[in-house]
Amino acid sequence: LVLPQAALAGVSRARERASSPIPAMQGSLLHAQALAGAPSAPALGAGGHTLVRENIDNVGLVQGALEEFGVPLGLARLVAQEDHRIGLRVYLLDNSGSTSTWDGTVFVEDPDSRRSRLKTATRWEEIRDVAKDHARWNLQVGTPCEFVLLNSTYRLPEGPIVEGRDSLRIDPALGPMGDQLQRLDNFLANNGPHGVTPLAERLDDIGQLIGESLQALSARGQLVFVVIVTDGMPTTRCSGESTPEDRVRLVDSMKRIFLMGPVRMVIRLCTNDAQTVKFYSSLDDEQELELDVLNDYRGEAEEIASKGNDWFAYTPRLHLIREAGTLCKILDDLDEGLLPVGAVRLLASMLLESREQPLDGIGDVELVREAGRVARDHRRLVFDAHSMASRPPVNARRLRRALGLGVGAMLKSTLCPCVT
Repeated sequence: LVLPQAALAGVSRARERASSPIPAMQGSLLHAQALAGAPSAPALGAGGHTLVRENIDNVGLVQGALEEFGVPLGLARLVAQEDHRIGLRVYLLDNSGSTSTWDGTVFVEDPDSRRSRLKTATRWEEIRDVAKDHARWNLQVGTPCEFVLLNSTYRLPEGPIVEGRDSLRIDPALGPMGDQLQRLDNFLANNGPHGVTPLAERLDDIGQLIGESLQALSARGQLVFVVIVTDGMPTTRCSGESTPEDRVRLVDSMKRIFLMGPVRMVIRLCTNDAQTVKFYSSLDDEQELELDVLNDYRGEAEEIASKGNDWFAYTPRLHLIREAGTLCKILDDLDEGLLPVGAVRLLASMLLESREQPLDGIGDVELVREAGRVARDHRRLVFDAHSMASRPPVNARRLRRALGLGVGAMLKSTLCPCVT
C-alpha cells in the first residue's frame, strides 16, 4: 500500500478549514441548503429532479453532517474532503426468491453501545436495512442516490425502468428527510422476495440511467458509485440456474458500465455460500473492473481481523462508509492485508482525534498513550462486530505492536519525555 499524497495533503487542508467548532445539527443545515437550491442550474432528469449532486464546497458543513451521523472527527474530515467528487450513488437491490432465506443479520443500534447487537433476520430484511441506512447516509451528506430493484413486482418484461415503481430516487432536493425515508420503506415493503437473479440485465438498465448523467458528471469532475447488494449468482430472467454464460454476461455488463466514464463499483454480499463468495471474490482481481467485494458486517470484521488489522473496533459506521464506496484507499485495503505503519498511524489518528484533543503532528508513542486515555473514557465506547461487544475505538496494546513500538520505546519515552 502506498498512501496517496493527495489524501495526506487533504487531511491537512481539511483540518485548517474545519478548525472552528461546527454547530450541532449541521446535517440538517446541509439538507436545508440542498432544499434551498444551488446558485448554478442543476442538471435535470425526465422527472425534473437533479441527476447528480451539485458541488458543495463547504467541507466543514459535510464534515459536521458526518459527525452528527456518528463518524469519528478525523475520519469525517477525510471523507468530507473526498466526498464532493461523488456525484451519484446507484444501489441495485436483490429481491430474488432466495433472499427470503433466514440467515441474514441486522444490526440493532442503541445509544448505549453496550446494548447494541446483531440479530438474525432474512436476507431481504438485511438488504432492506442496508438500503435504509444508506438512504439516511446520502441524505446526510447531500449525495443523490437511486435504489433499483432487481425484480420489480409490476414491471413488464423488457420494459423501461419507471421511477417510483421499479426504482426510487432519494435526494436532499426532493423534500424532508423523514418523508423520503418513509417512501423508501413503503417501496421496499411492496417488493418482497420473488423471481430469479437477472443481474446483468438490470446492470444494463443502470448503465442507461448513468448515461443520462454523464454530461453533468463530466462538467463537475464527479464520479458514480454503483453498489450491488446481492445474495446469489447471476441468472437470466427466465431461469433460476446460473450458467457460465450468465456469469460472462454479468462481467460484460460491468465492463460496459466502466467504459462509460468515471464509475466505481461495490458488491455487498448477503450470503456465506462458498461458491457465490468465490465467484464474486474472483471479480475483485479483474484488472478491468474498479470494484470492491464486501461481506456482511460481521463477516467483514472477521476478515479484516484475520489480516492482522485487529487493533481498532470495526464499527457500523466504518462498514457503511466502505459499503457506500469510498475514495480513501486505507479503508479499501482493510481486508486486503496487514496495513503498513504509515496507514496504521493515519487511521489511528482519524479514529482517536476529537475536538477536545487535536492530534496534529503527534508522535507514535503519544498516539498509543492517547489510545489508552480514550479507552478509559466510557463515552467513547463503540460496538465492534469482531468481538461482538462494546469496546474502545482503538486497542492501545495492539496499536503499539502495529506501529512496531517495543515496550522499551514506551518506557524510554516515559523516563525521557523529550523522546517521542
